[in-house]
Amino acid sequence: MNVEELWEEELDEYFKGEVDSEIVENIQKELNVDLPESYIHLMRKRNGFYVKKKYFPTTTPNSWANNSVHVDYLYGIGENPGLLDSMYLRKEWGIRSKKLLIISADPPMFICLDYRKRKNPSVIFIDVEQNQEIKLANDFQEFIGGLVDYIEEEELDPYDSELSEEEIKDYYAKIDNVIQKGKPGEIDRFFTKILSTNNELIRYMVEKMRQYEKPKVHFYLLLFLSCCAEGENKGIIKDDYLLEVFNELSQSKNRDVRDLSLYSLKELHRRLNV
Repeated sequence: MNVEELWEEELDEYFKGEVDSEIVENIQKELNVDLPESYIHLMRKRNGFYVKKKYFPTTTPNSWANNSVHVDYLYGIGENPGLLDSMYLRKEWGIRSKKLLIISADPPMFICLDYRKRKNPSVIFIDVEQNQEIKLANDFQEFIGGLVDYIEEEELDPYDSELSEEEIKDYYAKIDNVIQKGKPGEIDRFFTKILSTNNELIRYMVEKMRQYEKPKVHFYLLLFLSCCAEGENKGIIKDDYLLEVFNELSQSKNRDVRDLSLYSLKELHRRLNV
């Protein structure tokens, strides 16, 4: 691919000026990494830019799309905006590893050079809020070569994902962890992710959320179960289980939980009596 196809002809706000060996050496010392030669070579041609080919294909669904991640721009060698922004962005967004160098940011999503396992970094996508990490390419050159103009998003059945035994085991552990340590908002965001896995994992997390002590989590759960009550169930949750949960939560001291439970109970009875 001709790298000049990656950017528009006119310079933009991400352009950080011409790059020479001294600038590269100083930046590498400050970041304490050796930048990939392919990245340095690209930045010598255009030091930071909006990307024309804004999509990188992936087989892992994420908060951007089912089959791609979005790359709006690439940081140049510099700051405000530039590679040096990686230091404050890591701190601001709780990215603990100093061996992740952010090359593009759309918080809470980031494209990073990953130096954690080797000197020549791979390229990864991370979503801080979803606690998700996806490997995109073995190195920067492969990443640049994989960018495309457009990817049509594939429609997935959110209730029929095929997962490996290892992935399922990992999801169970993550559910237990977020229930034990997560805040209600974190639990709700992770539940949204679980809804794209499989029925067994969904049912497992539903029961965990049901047993949770804080009413806010019960309310988030009811937003899903109320859809089940209205018939958008697809066999995930049995009606007798819904009746049991709605009756239980209709006794809640929290008004929002109680009201939504009673409404959902009414809708379920209406559907069952039709």
